[in-house]
Amino acid sequence: RPQNPVESSRVSPSSARLPDARSTTMPSGLPGLVVTVDDPTAESSYGGLGGHATYRVLTKHPDLGETTVRHRYSEFRSLRKSLLEACPGVLLPLIPEKKILANSSMLLHDADFLARRAAELAEFLSQVTSHQLCMASAELSNFLRWPQPLVVLVQEHAAAQELPPLERADGVDGADPLASSEGDLVAERDDLEAARIVLQRLASRQKDSATDTLLFGKLCQELSSHGHVAGLRAPLRSAADGTGAVAAALQAQAEANAVSELLLRLGRFARLAGSALEQVALRRKLAERASSTAKRLADVSAKEGRETKDSKRDRLGEEARRLSILLQELRDAHAAFTRTLLWELGRFRAAKEDGLYCALRSFSAANEAHSQRVAAAWAATAAGVAGAGGGVGGGGGPGEERE
Repeated sequence: RPQNPVESSRVSPSSARLPDARSTTMPSGLPGLVVTVDDPTAESSYGGLGGHATYRVLTKHPDLGETTVRHRYSEFRSLRKSLLEACPGVLLPLIPEKKILANSSMLLHDADFLARRAAELAEFLSQVTSHQLCMASAELSNFLRWPQPLVVLVQEHAAAQELPPLERADGVDGADPLASSEGDLVAERDDLEAARIVLQRLASRQKDSATDTLLFGKLCQELSSHGHVAGLRAPLRSAADGTGAVAAALQAQAEANAVSELLLRLGRFARLAGSALEQVALRRKLAERASSTAKRLADVSAKEGRETKDSKRDRLGEEARRLSILLQELRDAHAAFTRTLLWELGRFRAAKEDGLYCALRSFSAANEAHSQRVAAAWAATAAGVAGAGGGVGGGGGPGEERE
């Protein structure tokens, strides 16, 4: 991997300063910076067996031009793993899961799959490059092959941000401000994902309803051709014509709901809740390491106090000093991790509240409009059938009542 000449001066979550979570609901990226992922290309392995896809990653800045590099899927996953270590406490977007098939080469020729994956990887990079705590990391700039002037510009922008002070205990020695976060996040993630699945199923059923309505219209048309329904021929044809308009309105509603902003945001926030759970687990491991070190320090200090031989006491004393330094480093790291994660969770929930409210309002208004068009199409169908009926409907047949 090419080395970044300013790697040692990158901004880390512990030193960056960010605004209060209530002041922003979205990451604040460098103005004018755009990163896209496109042009998935299948590349065969040596000998023509197997292969992999690469994606073009394009960085654009109005003053610094463009930078292009190609990466394969596994390199995106490696980048995310590196950022997890470099940016503790940050809610990194999840990378789409690796697809495992008996014949994996089939995916290399699946244009729809490759396009979806490119879009998912683009969303990942868009969020990472606009995040104050990630944008200045050497791991990211190396991955994107940013030129030195752009690296410096991004670092200056990131360094201007501010984290709020840690006002509560960090959870190692005192009350943990994130004690209930794991259970809350599990419920949050599961409910968001369940809502996304139900909404997706609703759109699918609306599409089925449109298909069935259209089929009903075709059957009305076929029935109108039967010789024994002379009196019903005109109403049946009118119904066939009307239900075509109804089916079109239902189809438009189903298609709009299948790609609605609400559906997209439910999925996005469910994935971010999953990222938060990932960070909670990493923070817990850091706390466990600090607790283990504290216990080890206590044991060594106790042995040092009981030891009568100078040489052994000196060795134990040296080990105790080393453990004491390590423990302080771990506690400082845990406090910084906690501060970052608390800020991230506050910002995540503010973004979720605003984002879902706007999407839900838009979704409701759009479905109201679609429902009005469906109702109007049915009203026109009913009027057409009634007008075409003429004298039909005067008397009932066997077992049938007439109004």
